[in-house]
Amino acid sequence: MRRRPLRALVPVALLTLVLTAACGSDDPVNPPVETDLSGTYTLVSVTQAGVTLTPAEGATGTLTLTKTTYAIDLTIPSPAGPVNTVDNGTYQTDGNTWTQESANAGGFQGVGTFTLVSGTLTVDVTTAGVQVVTVWSQTS
Repeated sequence: MRRRPLRALVPVALLTLVLTAACGSDDPVNPPVETDLSGTYTLVSVTQAGVTLTPAEGATGTLTLTKTTYAIDLTIPSPAGPVNTVDNGTYQTDGNTWTQESANAGGFQGVGTFTLVSGTLTVDVTTAGVQVVTVWSQTS
Protein backbone atom coordinates (compact mmCIF):
# COMPACT_ATOMS: atom_id res chain seq x y z
CA MET A 1 0.00 0.00 0.00
CA ARG A 2 1.39 3.32 -1.05
CA ARG A 3 1.21 6.32 1.26
CA ARG A 4 0.72 9.87 0.10
CA PRO A 5 3.21 12.41 1.30
CA LEU A 6 1.83 14.83 3.90
CA ARG A 7 2.36 17.83 1.61
CA ALA A 8 -0.05 16.29 -0.94
CA LEU A 9 -2.83 16.63 1.63
CA VAL A 10 -2.09 20.28 2.41
CA PRO A 11 -4.19 21.68 -0.51
CA VAL A 12 -7.17 19.54 0.54
CA ALA A 13 -6.82 20.68 4.15
CA LEU A 14 -6.60 24.34 3.08
CA LEU A 15 -9.64 24.00 0.82
CA THR A 16 -11.61 22.43 3.68
CA LEU A 17 -10.53 25.25 6.02
CA VAL A 18 -11.54 27.93 3.48
CA LEU A 19 -14.95 26.32 2.85
CA THR A 20 -15.59 25.93 6.56
CA ALA A 21 -14.73 29.58 7.17
CA ALA A 22 -16.95 30.68 4.27
CA CYS A 23 -19.89 28.70 5.65
CA GLY A 24 -19.12 29.71 9.22
CA SER A 25 -21.53 29.68 12.09
CA ASP A 26 -21.73 33.47 12.36
CA ASP A 27 -25.10 33.96 10.63
CA PRO A 28 -25.81 37.52 9.53
CA VAL A 29 -28.99 39.11 10.83
CA ASN A 30 -31.73 37.97 8.46
CA PRO A 31 -34.30 40.54 7.40
CA PRO A 32 -37.95 39.58 7.96
CA VAL A 33 -39.54 37.45 5.26
CA GLU A 34 -42.79 39.33 4.87
CA THR A 35 -45.81 37.98 3.03
CA ASP A 36 -48.24 40.36 1.34
CA LEU A 37 -51.63 39.34 2.73
CA SER A 38 -53.45 42.43 1.45
CA GLY A 39 -57.12 41.84 0.76
CA THR A 40 -60.55 41.36 2.22
CA TYR A 41 -61.52 38.12 3.95
CA THR A 42 -64.74 36.63 5.32
CA LEU A 43 -64.92 34.39 8.37
CA VAL A 44 -64.88 30.62 7.88
CA SER A 45 -64.48 29.70 11.56
CA VAL A 46 -63.25 30.92 14.92
CA THR A 47 -61.92 28.62 17.66
CA GLN A 48 -61.40 29.61 21.29
CA ALA A 49 -61.07 27.33 24.34
CA GLY A 50 -61.64 24.29 22.14
CA VAL A 51 -64.97 25.56 20.80
CA THR A 52 -65.22 26.18 17.05
CA LEU A 53 -67.99 28.37 15.64
CA THR A 54 -68.83 28.91 11.97
CA PRO A 55 -71.35 31.11 10.17
CA ALA A 56 -73.81 28.20 10.46
CA GLU A 57 -73.65 28.67 14.27
CA GLY A 58 -74.02 32.45 13.98
CA ALA A 59 -70.38 33.59 13.91
CA THR A 60 -69.71 36.27 11.31
CA GLY A 61 -66.79 38.47 10.49
CA THR A 62 -64.68 40.37 8.04
CA LEU A 63 -60.97 41.01 8.04
CA THR A 64 -59.31 43.65 5.89
CA LEU A 65 -55.53 43.66 5.52
CA THR A 66 -53.12 46.05 3.86
CA LYS A 67 -49.39 45.30 3.86
CA THR A 68 -49.10 46.64 7.43
CA THR A 69 -52.57 47.23 8.92
CA TYR A 70 -55.58 45.15 9.84
CA ALA A 71 -59.25 45.88 10.55
CA ILE A 72 -61.49 43.19 11.99
CA ASP A 73 -65.21 43.07 12.69
CA LEU A 74 -66.12 39.77 14.38
CA THR A 75 -69.42 38.71 15.93
CA ILE A 76 -69.65 35.55 18.04
CA PRO A 77 -72.91 34.25 19.49
CA SER A 78 -73.14 33.70 23.25
CA PRO A 79 -75.92 32.77 25.70
CA ALA A 80 -76.13 36.44 26.74
CA GLY A 81 -76.38 37.61 23.13
CA PRO A 82 -73.93 38.30 20.30
CA VAL A 83 -70.47 39.56 21.25
CA ASN A 84 -69.08 41.98 18.68
CA THR A 85 -65.37 42.76 18.44
CA VAL A 86 -64.24 45.63 16.27
CA ASP A 87 -60.49 46.22 16.22
CA ASN A 88 -57.79 47.68 14.03
CA GLY A 89 -54.07 48.17 14.23
CA THR A 90 -50.81 47.05 12.69
CA TYR A 91 -49.41 43.63 11.98
CA GLN A 92 -46.29 42.16 10.50
CA THR A 93 -45.20 38.76 9.32
CA ASP A 94 -41.84 37.03 9.32
CA GLY A 95 -41.88 33.64 7.66
CA ASN A 96 -45.07 32.18 9.13
CA THR A 97 -44.92 34.28 12.34
CA TRP A 98 -47.70 36.80 12.90
CA THR A 99 -47.40 39.79 15.28
CA GLN A 100 -50.16 42.35 15.74
CA GLU A 101 -50.71 45.43 17.86
CA SER A 102 -54.11 46.97 18.39
CA ALA A 103 -54.52 50.70 17.87
CA ASN A 104 -57.57 50.69 20.15
CA ALA A 105 -57.61 51.46 23.86
CA GLY A 106 -55.57 48.90 25.75
CA GLY A 107 -53.25 48.38 22.80
CA PHE A 108 -53.23 44.58 23.07
CA GLN A 109 -50.46 42.77 21.29
CA GLY A 110 -50.90 39.34 19.76
CA VAL A 111 -48.25 36.86 18.68
CA GLY A 112 -48.72 33.64 16.77
CA THR A 113 -48.56 32.04 13.36
CA PHE A 114 -50.40 32.17 10.07
CA THR A 115 -50.79 30.17 6.88
CA LEU A 116 -52.22 31.21 3.53
CA VAL A 117 -53.15 28.33 1.26
CA SER A 118 -55.29 28.78 -1.87
CA GLY A 119 -57.00 31.91 -0.55
CA THR A 120 -57.63 30.49 2.93
CA LEU A 121 -55.88 32.44 5.69
CA THR A 122 -55.52 30.81 9.11
CA VAL A 123 -54.30 32.98 11.99
CA ASP A 124 -53.45 31.33 15.32
CA VAL A 125 -52.73 34.15 17.77
CA THR A 126 -52.51 34.57 21.53
CA THR A 127 -53.58 37.93 22.92
CA ALA A 128 -53.69 38.71 26.65
CA GLY A 129 -53.20 35.01 27.39
CA VAL A 130 -56.11 33.88 25.21
CA GLN A 131 -55.47 31.75 22.13
CA VAL A 132 -57.81 32.31 19.20
CA VAL A 133 -57.65 30.57 15.83
CA THR A 134 -59.50 32.24 12.99
CA VAL A 135 -59.89 30.90 9.48
CA TRP A 136 -60.74 33.33 6.68
CA SER A 137 -61.60 33.03 3.00
CA GLN A 138 -60.15 35.73 0.74
CA THR A 139 -62.83 37.59 -1.23
CA SER A 140 -60.62 40.22 -2.90
